[in-house]
Amino acid sequence: MIRTLVTETYGGKIDDEGDFQRLTDLVKSVFTPNAFNSDFKLVDTDQPLYVPEGIGMPDFMQWVNALPEREPPTYLGLPANAEKLLLVGHGKGMIENLGTITDILEEGERVVAEVANAA
Repeated sequence: MIRTLVTETYGGKIDDEGDFQRLTDLVKSVFTPNAFNSDFKLVDTDQPLYVPEGIGMPDFMQWVNALPEREPPTYLGLPANAEKLLLVGHGKGMIENLGTITDILEEGERVVAEVANAA
């Protein structure tokens, strides 16, 4: 029931089938009966993330406060260099846009020069 609730609630906002499948896989891996075991890995990477061991609010708060300031992309099943790849993509897009703007400005200057010469 919880799997369906989480998947449908958050999945309803996802329009990419691959992203929806990633959400479904993540929900299935986290919401499992094994999650009640203290040695259950929420994230199974070279730096695993285990469920909190206690059951009280102070235990959960201690666990949350011990989490990294910025969670690594591997927590979501992404490659460790996902942020770098995203930034490289943004950089390439900026360079393409700069080239387009430069071409437009050069074309405008050429038109102005032709008009000035014709007059």
